[in-house]
Amino acid sequence: MNSLHAYFRNIHSSSILIYCLQIFIVLSGTTLGLYFSGYTELIVPITLGAIATALTDFDDRLSIRLRNLIYVCILFFAVSSILYLLHPYKFIFILYLSLSSGMLMLMGAFGQRYATISFGTILLSIYTMFGLGEYEHWYQQSIYFVLGALWYGTTSILFYLLKSTQAVQDNLAQSFQALAQVLEKKAKLFDPDNTHNVEQLLYNLSLENSLVVQHLNTTKASLLTRLKASRANRNTIYWLNLYFLAQDIHEQATSNYLHYENIHQNFSRTDLIYRIQKNIRLQARHCEQLAQCIIQRQSFQIHPDHEMILNNLENSLQEWIEQNPQNLEVKNLLLVFNNLRNVQAQFKNLSIEQESYQQSYTRHQDNLNLLDDDIHGVDDLWLKLKQNLTPNSALFRHSIRIAFVFAIGYAISLLPFAKNGYWILLTSLFVCQISYFATKSRLKMRTLGTLLGVILGIPVLYFVPSIEGQLVLTIIFGVYFFYLRSKKYAMATLMATLMVLLIFNLKGAGFSIILPRIMDTLLGCAIAWFAVSFIWPDWNFRNISNNIRKSSQATLGYFDAVVEQYQHGKTNSIKYRQSRRLAHNAHIELSNMISSLSTEPHPNQDLIHNAFRYLVYSHSQLSYVSALGSHRTQVQDAQILDLMLWCKETLNEVLLNQTPLDQTLITQKLNDIHQLSEQDNLSDNLQLALKQISLLLETLPELVRLKTALLKLEIK
Repeated sequence: MNSLHAYFRNIHSSSILIYCLQIFIVLSGTTLGLYFSGYTELIVPITLGAIATALTDFDDRLSIRLRNLIYVCILFFAVSSILYLLHPYKFIFILYLSLSSGMLMLMGAFGQRYATISFGTILLSIYTMFGLGEYEHWYQQSIYFVLGALWYGTTSILFYLLKSTQAVQDNLAQSFQALAQVLEKKAKLFDPDNTHNVEQLLYNLSLENSLVVQHLNTTKASLLTRLKASRANRNTIYWLNLYFLAQDIHEQATSNYLHYENIHQNFSRTDLIYRIQKNIRLQARHCEQLAQCIIQRQSFQIHPDHEMILNNLENSLQEWIEQNPQNLEVKNLLLVFNNLRNVQAQFKNLSIEQESYQQSYTRHQDNLNLLDDDIHGVDDLWLKLKQNLTPNSALFRHSIRIAFVFAIGYAISLLPFAKNGYWILLTSLFVCQISYFATKSRLKMRTLGTLLGVILGIPVLYFVPSIEGQLVLTIIFGVYFFYLRSKKYAMATLMATLMVLLIFNLKGAGFSIILPRIMDTLLGCAIAWFAVSFIWPDWNFRNISNNIRKSSQATLGYFDAVVEQYQHGKTNSIKYRQSRRLAHNAHIELSNMISSLSTEPHPNQDLIHNAFRYLVYSHSQLSYVSALGSHRTQVQDAQILDLMLWCKETLNEVLLNQTPLDQTLITQKLNDIHQLSEQDNLSDNLQLALKQISLLLETLPELVRLKTALLKLEIK
């Protein structure tokens, strides 16, 4: 009985199954529901309207969902009606289609919600072309699209009401799962057999860190929209505190206290780094366990053996220090141990005091401040739009490319051989992404998925001749498409191809569109490739110097916020959290830019090599600051505070103001730090502060050298 209860509880907590059930109900209603009701002729437009609306779905509170649905219905009706009325006037039609698509794409400047709505509306404009000339009145197809939108919107709102917190739980769980992956990557750095690939491991850690930040940003958006809806309840308070816990663990997980090459040299024959690696992996398991508890709404309980394993590490450290009193390198491992102990304490506190995570709204009023990125008034709206009305904006370049792609694609569709030429536009829309790297990867997956879909579609149409059977398969393929579209794009394309073949077969055009579908796909891919390759290509706007400067500014802004707390005491203010988030977001932008270098045509190998090494050193600097941040506390020692302030000013002058690096002065300061570190009565906090300052200064010369090399290569 308990196993059966657990089975149904897992189903109830699975967002994937719930989402698939919703799509199943939607497609069943627009296909079998209409068929058995005698409205077969409405299946295609209403189904397409529902699909387009599904692609505009975005997590938000109930009032915003209702407002979004109204926006979608208005846009769908207006865009479809205008295209239907302009259909006889080919030149005006192509001009409107091109300009409106580009302008809709620019709506993404206002935020992710508007970006999804605009994409769905552009998709609907292509779907409109499927039925041009088939209806007696200009408004008929538009109304059918709106009915499809209302049907999907209604089911979406009903499912939201049944499980309104599902998105928050999923996003929080994904954040902790991503943290687990970061910890697993970090554990590999403590493997003594990985002595020759430390930089590669640090690069991999940097990429995983980017994923964590993205998940944390998504979680913040989910929490924020619910906090703005009404007074927070116990669940919201609990998840808000878990979000802050994830931020704190992330800060500590990305902290770095040492040069990994040195610990491999000094401790590869001891059990110390093995025990550290084991503890890091256990904390990764804690994150995975907490993720499952969040999804299933269970209490988190830490395993008692984990405390014993951490104590064993502490005992080994103390024993090693007693046997090797002259070896000061072990201090670095003590800093790592303190970090592990802090993370363990947070997990232990959560398992013991979970009720305190769900206290009343008023007791957590100060913690309800999250940085709101939404639009605030007309001035803010215009500012966001104005910032993207320049070729330096990737979104602006993308909107121009979409306008070009639609103009060329529709012009080709007017040629005699392009019987179903609107599929050129559909392919181009899905393939043409905001970056060259993303477009290039989709070209292959879209082509492969389409070809496989056509090959499998022929026997499906032949062996399943009945309309009822084909409608059932349409539902199945549609559910699989929505399930796979964010996981395996090639497979999702295959399912979409099969779904569309079956829908078109309702018009008696199933077999006749197979060959044109292949040709249109190839043409659409070619146009998309041409657009991203020759219309303001990314490599002409990557601006390495600007990306480096933005990343350095954000990291140093974070460092400034940390130093301020060492001066005046620890707080978890919104200013501090904002500086930390901005630093990690800027590092994501830098990482994305550098990762795309190798995908460019005729890549410069020297540029790529220096860029990847710069990313590693830049992430190392961020991780040194994170270590200071995770242990921030007020420091009374004037000498150490002066060193910290001097380090901050030096980094600002060298990295931002282009002041030449004085290597002699750096060496002198490092010697001063070394002498201070040898004092017997130095507390752990002061020891950590000195160590992190020395790491920031030690890596600075190589960071500057790599930056100089990158800028020279970029100019060439």
